[in-house]
Amino acid sequence: MSFNVSATNTHYCFGKVSNVQLSTNGYVSASFSGVGSTPLKVTNSVVCNLNGVTDGHTGEYCNAMYSALLLAMSSQNTVTMWFKNNESSCPTGDWISLVSKGLYHFRVVKV
Repeated sequence: MSFNVSATNTHYCFGKVSNVQLSTNGYVSASFSGVGSTPLKVTNSVVCNLNGVTDGHTGEYCNAMYSALLLAMSSQNTVTMWFKNNESSCPTGDWISLVSKGLYHFRVVKV
């Protein structure tokens, strides 16, 4: 008997928030211009759902993240996002779900 266990990589990415969006079904989306050695370069990407539906995050977490994203955008502070997945690079693209890319931790960094 053998088991195939895949290793899960954890990594972090840096970016500045260039827009924050809220849809009528509760999805919070944002765009990030990448900075630093591991840049997060995504546009219009879902970060969570305010209703805490099937994205693995609670509604309270998403409310806090929404507020933090707005603060980071207005202050032009850098954000750090941690991902847990089988990829070794930061997500890139347009209209992707950062939750499906393994987003599990978020930080705003004072400049």
